[in-house]
Amino acid sequence: MADGPSPDALEEPLTVGGSALPGGVMMRTRSRVGVAVRSEETGEVLTESFSLPEARGPWARLPFARGVYAVRNGVMTAKESLAISERLRWSEEDEDDDAVIGPGGKLMIVLGALLGAGIQVAAFRIGPVVIAKEAGLTGAAFIVADAMLRLFLLLGLLWVMSKFAPFRKVLSYHGAEHKAIAAHEGRAPLTASAAAGFTRFHPRCGTSFLVVSALVSIAVYGAVLAVTGWFSYLALIATRILGAPIVTAIAFEIQRHAAKNPESIGRFLTAPGMWAQRLTTAEPEHDELEVAVAALDAALQPEPATVPEPAADRGAPAPARLDEALDSG
Repeated sequence: MADGPSPDALEEPLTVGGSALPGGVMMRTRSRVGVAVRSEETGEVLTESFSLPEARGPWARLPFARGVYAVRNGVMTAKESLAISERLRWSEEDEDDDAVIGPGGKLMIVLGALLGAGIQVAAFRIGPVVIAKEAGLTGAAFIVADAMLRLFLLLGLLWVMSKFAPFRKVLSYHGAEHKAIAAHEGRAPLTASAAAGFTRFHPRCGTSFLVVSALVSIAVYGAVLAVTGWFSYLALIATRILGAPIVTAIAFEIQRHAAKNPESIGRFLTAPGMWAQRLTTAEPEHDELEVAVAALDAALQPEPATVPEPAADRGAPAPARLDEALDSG
């Protein structure tokens, strides 16, 4: 590292998000994702990065709409990062997924995803409604119980999973991810030793987002119930499913504002989420911090320059990235 700060170091640090992976960490900026894992065979830290498509359309920047857009893109990025991490972790060859999986395998993946989504809706959307309603609760008591049951079911599941050794490792990588990002935001050197001195709790964590979402849902679903008076099972369940994007959008804006303005009133809404991170993170070891720092360094690297084709071989202009090719079709 240079002895003195570069001009870029005086600027606001680039905003970074991330998530823990089995055996590693994913970090992402607005334009690039870095994945780092520790190889199960050699113990070496392996990294890979890929570019994100440029956000297009007004919804990507429009308040409230951008929250739903960000969550949707985050799920897609996490899926790709998980596939990369497993390949690196187990030293698998980068083969064509379509050739390896085949039509039957792809159908099973789709059916499995649908089954998983159905279980999630049943457990975290329908389940709390049924429990609160069968308990005889109505009005404000029902709305609060519904939200708290949903949150406690999710956090309880995470707590149970934390008792198993493989998942405890993921919690340590989650803590390492937060510490590495905090070091970056604090303009500290991007090393495992420097990151170790920072907190493992972060205001933009997904755990905090879940807690804020539960609190926001009390206001949103409470307002719907107060205005419409609908209290049948069909109306309540439909409201939870159709209203989920609205809750997501509002919670995203609250958490975003609180993270940028830590002294604002929004910190009272995010404080319970910071506490809940005690269940979803663990203090990392030096090895986990090394992986997190490597993922962050990969995400912060500039996008490789594209070498232009020779003029003689050039036909129609080729898209620089896959997403541009798909958009042009």
